[in-house]
Formats: sequence, C-alpha cells, structure tokens
Amino acid sequence: MLGRPKFIQNTSALFFFLLSLGLKLASAQASLWTIAVEDGTGASLPGAVVILHCSGEEQVRTTDASGAVTFSVSPANGCFVKVISNGFRERTLPISADAPPTEIRLVATAGDTEVTVSSESASFETSSPTAHALLNQEEIAALPSFNRATGFTDLITRTTPGVAADANGFAHPLGEHADTSISLDGQPITDQQAKVFSNQIDPSIIRSLTATTGAPGVEFGDKTSLVIEVSTRSGIGQRLAGELSSDYGSFGTSGHGFTLAAGNKRWGSFLALNGSDSGRFLDTPEIRPFHDHGNSSGGFDRIDWRPNERNAVHLNLGAGRSWFQTPNSYDAQAAGQDQRSQIRNVNAALGWSHVFTPELMGMVVGFYRHDEAQYFPTANALADATATLAQNRTLTNTGFRADVIYAKGAHTVKIGGSYWHTPLHERFDVGLTDPLFNAVCLSTDGDPVPALSVRSMSECARAGFLANPDFLPNLLPYDLSRGGTQYHFNQGAEIVEGAVYGQDEIKFGRLLLNVGLRYDVYNGLSRGRQIEPRLGAGWRTPGSRTLLRASYARLYETPYNENLIFASESSANTSGTNPFASFRSEPVRPGTRNQFNVGFAQNFGRHLSVDADYYWKFTHTAFDFDTLFGTPITFSVAWRKSKIDGLALRLNFNDFHGLSAYSVMGHVRSRFFTPAVGGLIFNSVPASPVFRIDHGEEFEQTTNLRYQLPARILKEHRPWIAGTWRYNSGLALPNTVPVYTDALQLTADEQAQMGLYCGNDLATPQHAIRQCSPDAFGAARVRIPAFGMQNDDRNPVRVSPRTLLDFSAGEDELFHVERAAIGVRFSVLNATNKIALYNFLSPFSGTHFVPPRSYQLGLRVTF
Repeated sequence: MLGRPKFIQNTSALFFFLLSLGLKLASAQASLWTIAVEDGTGASLPGAVVILHCSGEEQVRTTDASGAVTFSVSPANGCFVKVISNGFRERTLPISADAPPTEIRLVATAGDTEVTVSSESASFETSSPTAHALLNQEEIAALPSFNRATGFTDLITRTTPGVAADANGFAHPLGEHADTSISLDGQPITDQQAKVFSNQIDPSIIRSLTATTGAPGVEFGDKTSLVIEVSTRSGIGQRLAGELSSDYGSFGTSGHGFTLAAGNKRWGSFLALNGSDSGRFLDTPEIRPFHDHGNSSGGFDRIDWRPNERNAVHLNLGAGRSWFQTPNSYDAQAAGQDQRSQIRNVNAALGWSHVFTPELMGMVVGFYRHDEAQYFPTANALADATATLAQNRTLTNTGFRADVIYAKGAHTVKIGGSYWHTPLHERFDVGLTDPLFNAVCLSTDGDPVPALSVRSMSECARAGFLANPDFLPNLLPYDLSRGGTQYHFNQGAEIVEGAVYGQDEIKFGRLLLNVGLRYDVYNGLSRGRQIEPRLGAGWRTPGSRTLLRASYARLYETPYNENLIFASESSANTSGTNPFASFRSEPVRPGTRNQFNVGFAQNFGRHLSVDADYYWKFTHTAFDFDTLFGTPITFSVAWRKSKIDGLALRLNFNDFHGLSAYSVMGHVRSRFFTPAVGGLIFNSVPASPVFRIDHGEEFEQTTNLRYQLPARILKEHRPWIAGTWRYNSGLALPNTVPVYTDALQLTADEQAQMGLYCGNDLATPQHAIRQCSPDAFGAARVRIPAFGMQNDDRNPVRVSPRTLLDFSAGEDELFHVERAAIGVRFSVLNATNKIALYNFLSPFSGTHFVPPRSYQLGLRVTF
C-alpha cells in the first residue's frame, strides 16, 4: 500500500500560490459576462445559442443546463448579443460595457413558424486550435440506439471522426485502444467504458457533448486520444416534465427509460432510470447467438442548488448493474460451457462554482466512483475450454479537480489541479483444462500429445514421445486435466495520481494562441512523473474566414487500471510465487507521447461546413489488452513504442427545408513495435518487429441523412425518415492467419466463422477444409494477402471490408393528450443483413460478428 506521495506535499503550496496569484491578476481590463436565457414564464432555456459580437470578433456559446452562458470580454463599444433557440423568436440586443445584460427573455414563436439552429456550424466561428465537435440534446435524441447498454459508445462511433467501432462497446479513437477521457460535469473518468468493463453513461442524461479529437487542453491527461466533455441535463428552472420510453426488437430485446425534471430558479432535480434485456447482449462468435442473454439497469439523479447569483452547486448520483452470459461458439455450446458475468457500479460527484468578481470564477468537483466486475465459470470446470476462470475485481476512484479562470486584456488564464486515489483489488481462480495447452511431451511429428499419466519431461522418452521444450513445470500443479487444483490470486494495490496545470489563451485579432503547461505524477505499481508543454494556434483568414490551426502536446499515458495487478506482477525466475511469471515481462509503466495536429475548418454558405484534422502520435510504451482464452477477461500489455498518424474529417450539412446530413470519416496507420515491455501476454507475440495492431482502419466512415417534414406542411405532425451508411475497411488481425496454409489448420468452426472456401467447397462448423491450392483458396470475411505477399506492417491480414445500412422513421408527436405527447419510431439495423466480422481470433479481441439484421419499435410519451 502506498502512502501520501511527496508530490502532493511538495506542490500543494505551489498550487495555492498559483490560485492566489490568479485572484490578484484579475482586473477590469477584461470581464466575465454571465447571461441567463429564459422563456416567457421565466423558466431557464438550456441549449440556446448565444452569439456575442464585439470589436469585430464573435464568440459563440450554448447555454448550460441552468440556461446560463459565460463570455470573457474586453470592454468595448459597439457590442451586441444574439440569442437563438428552437421554438422562440430570435432576439438581438446591444450591450453596454458598463451594464451588460444578466437576463434575456425570449418570446415563443407562433405554431406555424419554424426556427432551426445548428450549434455545430456556429462553433466554427471561433478560432479554436483544437479539432472538436458539439452535439446537443436534440441531435443525440435523433440518433437511433439499438442497445441501451452500449448507447454511449454507439453515439461516439457514429458521430466522431477517426473512431473505429469494435465489438462489445469497444471504441478505438485515433488508432488507440480505449484511450478516452470523459469529463462528466467536470468529473474525470478515464477507465474503460466497454460493456464488459463498466456500465456506460445513459445517453438520455446528456444535455450536450463535446468530442475533442485534436490535441487536448492542459486540464486533460492520462487518456487523451479522445476527450469527451459531457454536460448533463438539469431540472433547475423547469416546471414538471418527463418522458417514458419503451423499445422492443429482434432477439427478444427490450429497453425502457424514464426521465423526470422539476425545479425553479434556485433548485432543480433531473432523474433518469433505464433498463434493458436481450437475447443478444454481447457480440457473438457466431452469426447466430448462443448462450447470450443479458440485462442491465441504471439510475442517475442530478440535483442543483443556486443559493444566489454567485454560487452554484450540483450533486450527481448514479448507479448501474448488468448481468450477462458469455456467448458460446458452436464448439463451446456442444461442450456445455456456461460462463457468466456481473458488473456493478456506483458514482457520486459534488461540484461547486463561484463567481468571486465579474472578472474571476472558480470551480471544484469532488468525486467517488466504484466499479465491481465478477466472472463466473461453468459449474463443471472441465467443460471450459483451455482453462476455467473466476474473477472478482474492484476499482474505486476518489479525488477532486479544481480550476480558476480569470481574464486580463487579451488573456484568458486557467490554473488548476487534480488528485486521484484509486485502490484496486483483484481475485482470480485459474485452472488449466486442456491437456495440450501445457503438454509435457510431443509426438515424433512435434505435435503436443495429452500423455496424462506423464508428469515430467524425463518420462517422455519412456512413453515413446519427445520432451516438450516449452513445457512450464510451474503450471503442472494447476493443470486440472492432470489432477491439479486451481491457482488462487488475491491481492490489492493503490494508484495515486496528481497534476497541476496552467494555460493562457491569448487573442490577437483573428489569431488565437493557447500556451499551457502540465505536470503529472503517477505512483502505483510503477512510478513516474512528466512535464508536458501544450501549444496551439488558430487563425481565421479574412474574406473566406477559413480557420487554420496547428498544435503540439506532450502527453503522459498511464496504464489501464483493469486487471493491472495480475498483469504487472513479475518474477525473475520460474520459482516465483506466481506460476504465470514466465508469461510476463516487467510491470506496466506509464508512457510518453509527442502529438502534432494540423487542420482547418470552413463554412460554405449557411448550410455546409467542413472540419479536417491530420495528426501524428509518437509514443514510447504503448498500451493494449490481451484476451485470455477467448473470455471477456483481458490483461494489460505494453509494447516498446508506437507510431500513429491519420486523418479525421467531418462534413456537416445543416437544415435545408427539413433535410440535414453529416458524414464523419477517418484514416489511420497504427504501427506498434515489439518487443512487449510490460504486462501479461497469453497469446503469441507477432514475429515481425513492427506490426499493425487492431486499433485502426485504412478507412472508415459514417454518413447520416435525415429529412423531417417542415411544420408549414402539416400543422400538427412532423414525421421524419433517416438513413445511415457505415463503411469499414476492416481492423488488422496481427498474428492470426498470416498465410493461407495456417487457415487450413483451424478447427471446422473457426473456418466457418471466417467464411473459408476452396473453390466450391465451403467450410461449415461440421466440415473442415484441410487441403487447397492457393488459386482456389479464399475467405469471405477475412482478407488474407496473396501467397508470398503478406507483411505484418505493410500488408497485414485484415477483416474484410463491410458496408452496413440502417434506416429509421418516426413521428415525435403522433398524438396529443393535454400536456402529453406520444411519439413512435421504427428502425432497421443492418437492413441488407450483411454477414461480417468485427475481428477474428485476434489476440486482443477474439472473434465477434457484427449484429445481423435487427428490427426495433420504439414508443415515447412526453409530458
């Protein structure tokens, strides 16, 4: 167990010195203007777009859950503010530097008038040096969600460029595995959110979401390829309102949700409850789901209190639980495997913001989060393939984050710090069930043989076999097929992290500069510290108003916390207490990264906008996960280095007579370099010194089109239709089937999964192909390079490309009953029923099929 780190003792004085310095430097040369937007009744209007025009420059903000927005403004004459919100008349007001408005009240439009606002296009009028995209509550609600358990991941992969989708809610942002930071109302969350690790954020609680794919700001560290800032919905300033929703679809899938918001100007509460059940809960190793039932439930409550105009307090409370079976292949189903998992989590965060003066603002968030993951083996241990496993893992994350923001002239300065304390505890039971996995002897042909009665290599010759040079004697006591018992692991550890940072945003006319510095300390199973400069520049050209940007960031990447103890524990010799020591290298250590970004953003008229960003990431000690025997249990592994570069592009077509569309695209080259320098590897390591890992694709894109009938055509109804086109060129499959002859050695079921064929001879789960000429050989769902052309770096094995089409249609207000409205939605996922794979026998992911054609009917009642 680790005590209080010296870092906290040595830098706490520095942090409070910087805090007090920020208080002194604030002056009247610049001010923070806070404007509250209200409707005609005085209720707050969250999500309204506020445009401040002052001295030839525009600032665009979206009001928060309390209906407020804050600008940093240098006093000047000739300023005005414009406010736009759906369902209300646009309002423009002049602003006096001596008496800026604190409240703006909007008047509702007539029933036949339609106002459509795109905050996405407005955001390009800033000069931000970082690529990002903003989604509001209405845009999030418009996206189809086919699985509430992975709704948050679906939202990110469908709307964020450069993020590749993988099975079971995994997402690979910009060529990395799950390298994502989430800021939930200021609470940092960097642990994995795939459904086999934790219960995800419910999309129904999101008011707005900003996904940053460019170089991160100084307040973000730890996991930084993708930074997601989530503002949750609030009940402050709202009369009683809510929604009840139910979805029913294929594979016995159902989902239910309930939201309720209420409050006044001083307090508010937003409550959300959800639950789901499905016969295809996880992505399966077969196109047909076997043993794949699961359910999930969760709740969230945000409580706001604003005792006066200077103070605002919010309390977030959340909890979730999911239970699910591990999907079986045909082989596992025949063996009677019955493996299951349960994941539970609770979360609490208390945030306080205070306006000290009109020029100075401060905020602090304290948080507590606890995750527990359990894995239960088959009752008959020998029915589990290769090994039988049990797990109980807990992760508790407590800490705080504090920021102070002040303005002076052309400068907007942020100073802050964060502290995390994460106790870990891991319990494992492992026993080998396959006598060939750690065979004592080999046949004369060099193949492993069971030889269950032979327990020593010296006995192999007497039995007519050869000794296996790779035999691990330390595993023999835990080989259940040879009469052994299970190995028990039960240990705890603590991770302590701290950071201080500062940043200055400097405006010079059309030029915006960000200059920042961050200092990180990591004390855990390994230790390290890093100074990280961050630099960025954005310039909007005259005339065309093209935004040009460039940035550099030094980053400190820390190991994944999940199963970190077992993965990091190492032993210098085979007599160590851990029998799996021969499988591991050194403990997993933090990595360092240099990241460069260049990009541009351009509006073409009122309706079309383009945002493109190219990035280069050079990392020493690059992370991934290794899958254990095809189960959802994975262990951290670190490679010597990685070199990643790629393009992230977004096209946005804003509303034009009811038609809107967007397209997000990504290209990435994700190159990892051996050897492994930390963590636990059960699968074989790629033989090549450099290989393409399964984090990125040569090209992936998602295009969404939506048409909603304008209000002037049908006074009482606005039906809509939408379609999504998804194309993925296929994730790399390192060390899987490098040449076609390797595919001929797979089991019949594995050959059927990849769609192996030899001429007209097609592999099935009961029929394997053992001989085939290169000319007649092929695979429908795995792209194997031509004989002699395979290269782990330049021409790797990949999943075959796939094109998926989704369609949906609905009416959000089909019926009205007093204040209540009933809406309906019908959706089809994978309408062409494309049979495709996310991955295949990947050492990092296993084998998983893309969901087949699925139907969903949804009902909504709002009041």
